[in-house]
Amino acid sequence: MNDAPDTILILHGWGGNKPAHWQEHLAQSLQTEGVTVHYPKMPDPAAPNLDAWLTRLNEEMATLPQGENAPPLTVVCHSLGAITWMHYAAGRATRPAVADRVLLVAPPYVMPGIPPTDAPPGVEGFFPPPMDAEAIACAARETHIIATNDDDYATFEQSKTYADRLQIPIHLLKNAGHISPYWGYGEWPWVRDWCLRRADLPPQPRPEL
Repeated sequence: MNDAPDTILILHGWGGNKPAHWQEHLAQSLQTEGVTVHYPKMPDPAAPNLDAWLTRLNEEMATLPQGENAPPLTVVCHSLGAITWMHYAAGRATRPAVADRVLLVAPPYVMPGIPPTDAPPGVEGFFPPPMDAEAIACAARETHIIATNDDDYATFEQSKTYADRLQIPIHLLKNAGHISPYWGYGEWPWVRDWCLRRADLPPQPRPEL
């Protein structure tokens, strides 16, 4: 690795992101800092398809700098983007790490046959995600889950099941819902600073308005 800033890959969830979403703010603020940001828009986010999303992610990964002189890669996933990363890691044909750090923020827990009433068609095809701890460990030097105690799409205990099965740390962000604009997560300074290696885990909540 060299001393260049991390390259940042941002993976959104179902429905894509509205302008107020913290991932939108993150991409813009990092670009202002001169950071290279990859923020692929997944096909048909209102009716997501796992194969199509994985194809798009693989295409994006192929554009990233590679080799020992490439800057480290940090991946920041939200919601279904986190589930997509689990599938991507498990499906890789080669095992050398592709990322240095990965955040899986608010991964949903969907039971096939009874998805959330507001889940778009196609979501069930992502579940259950592969619980491949070895693949997750091989895909990145470190991977962390950030979950809340009041997420409509996963209880903290369900999120901890992911963490336990994948053998990765989980961090509680209290009273943050699904960590999206509806729950007040527009700008989120901590995640920007973490991407810039100016802040550490555990995650810090967005400032009170």
